[in-house]
Amino acid sequence: MNKEKETFDERQLQMRKNIFKHGFFIAISALLINAFLNDIGIVWANALHQNILILVLLITAVSVEFHIRNVYFGRDIPRVPMLGAIGVCALALMVLSGIHFAEGATFIANKSLTDEGAMVIYCVMFTVNVSCGIIQSLRSNRAEKIGNTEI
Repeated sequence: MNKEKETFDERQLQMRKNIFKHGFFIAISALLINAFLNDIGIVWANALHQNILILVLLITAVSVEFHIRNVYFGRDIPRVPMLGAIGVCALALMVLSGIHFAEGATFIANKSLTDEGAMVIYCVMFTVNVSCGIIQSLRSNRAEKIGNTEI
């Protein structure tokens, strides 16, 4: 990324376009699978959690691919504060889930995902996102240090 102009080069634009295309196909696939499951009578979670889980799945998939392919998120969107916010959400969900499961909550009830079960899945997806971002940030920092020592 050209820091002076804050514009994406052609390679970054192409990779971003491909990642968003993958995200679009993931979203459509997840929505279709959910619709077919609901149509045949399989309700795997309440409607709120179905929709939010699909959205969080999409965000996680796109974000992880951004991290893996080392694509910039956008202008003035630094990686560390974003990972920090997602990490705080994951930590809060871990604590809340731990408290609820210690009180006797279940993951699945009546052949459907419970609210507590959905929180665990949110937590897992947020943790995957943060872990991938931290690993990529450490790799970038290491590459910069190695590049600076060779000069």
